Formats: sequence, structure tokens, C-alpha cells
Amino acid sequence: MVIDFHAHYPRAEPDFPERLIDLLPQAGIDKIVLFSAGADLGHASNEIILQAAQKYPQHIIAFALVELGIDSPEQVTRFAESGFHGFKITNPRSAYDDERFFPVYERMARTGLPLLAHTGILMRFPSPGTRVNSNWMRPICLDPVLRAFPELNIVGAHLGAPWHDEASMMARVHPNYYVDLTGAWWGGWRVNKTPEFFRQQFFWENAWDKVVFGTDILALQELIPAKQFHDKMMRQIGLPDEVMNKIYGQTAARLLRLDQG
Repeated sequence: MVIDFHAHYPRAEPDFPERLIDLLPQAGIDKIVLFSAGADLGHASNEIILQAAQKYPQHIIAFALVELGIDSPEQVTRFAESGFHGFKITNPRSAYDDERFFPVYERMARTGLPLLAHTGILMRFPSPGTRVNSNWMRPICLDPVLRAFPELNIVGAHLGAPWHDEASMMARVHPNYYVDLTGAWWGGWRVNKTPEFFRQQFFWENAWDKVVFGTDILALQELIPAKQFHDKMMRQIGLPDEVMNKIYGQTAARLLRLDQG
């Protein structure tokens, strides 16, 4: 099973779920995690994404966008009870390790659902005036959270670009920290990275067990080329089939508890 752990739902694309379902087999993807990064980026609401997952439960997995500094712990519980299978955070109102957010993390941990966190420099918002501080989303800002809530599995997106060393070291140190290697469909930060770069980042025994696959699509036409780019990148690194199987689906299935039936 191939699971795309990182994909966006653009609000402007008509019939997005139906067209996505048609494209998944062509891309070689069985299940896809969809979420919003907020209205400022033109993404669909949590409610619309959950409706898509309820319509296509065999293929679409909905994560709820949790806005740190706005959403309460009780809202996290409501998300879990309504059918979301995980959470997404990005562009917090303060650094990820602000202890005012810890009640929200505690409630996430209590649900047993995974958290996908944007890590690294955030793209520019089309809406002027939106406050962003990428330094608040460095991988290291999740270090206290992982220590305080060892039962909360967190996936850090984009290998923390450009703070790659922080991200990979966090994955090495913390049993509950994982990463994805997502970027723009044409490569993004990965374009000038050699296979040796990735071997150096994931040098320890079973290091690739901490990596999950994602496309990071922002539009439907990106899905197939994004998967193809990732396929090529993985082949160039030269990983054995059993490791590739973990990256493409087995690790994600465990985090999503799909392997429990």
C-alpha cells in the first residue's frame, strides 16, 4: 500500500475529490492524507476536507488543521470525535515550544492520532499582513514537545528545510519523531541535493524507518509528477525494496493505525 502522508486541498479546484480519486491509480497511490493550511493560502476548510474523506473513506484520510493560539484542547477532542485521523499545524502565533500550547498537544496525545507539523521556512502568503515567523517552526522547537508527550507521534514536514541537520537529528534522538522529504513537485529544496546528502542525513541503523512519503501537492496537476520525482529520488539513493516499502506506506499505516484493521 502506498500512502501519501502530505497533500493539500485547494479550495478553488472544482470537483477536487472526484478528480483526485481518478488520479490516484495513475500516480500509484492508494491512500492520501488531505488537510488545509488555512484560508490565507486558498485551502478548503476542515469541514469540506472531512466531507471528502467521508465520501471516499477507502482513499482519503482527513487531518484537521489546528491553529495554535486559537483552537482549544476541547476543539482537538471534537476533531477526533468527528472522524479526523490526525492533525496538522503550521504558522503558529508563537513558537511551537510555547508552553501555552502544551494543553493542546496533551489533548492530541490523548487521542492517539498523529500530528503533521510544518517545519522550516514557510512559503509567502498571498494575503498581505499575515504574520509569519519561520523561526517559530524550526524542528528544534518541537524538541520539548516530543519530550513532554512521548506518546504523541509527530511528523516534521520538508526535513525542516533549510534546517535539515536539526530535523534528521531529531528523528534519530526521538522515537516519536518522523520526517517527510516533501517539497515542490519539481523538487523545491531537493533539486540540488545529491543521493549522498540523504545518505549523510540518515546515517544510523534503521534511519529510514523514520521517513514517510508525501507529495505536498497544491494542485491536482502536481500529483503525478510529484510522485515521479519522489520515485526517482528514492531510486538514486539506492534503498532496498524492504526499506522503500516502509517509506511508501508501512510506517504511515502504523502511525495512522491502519495496520490494526
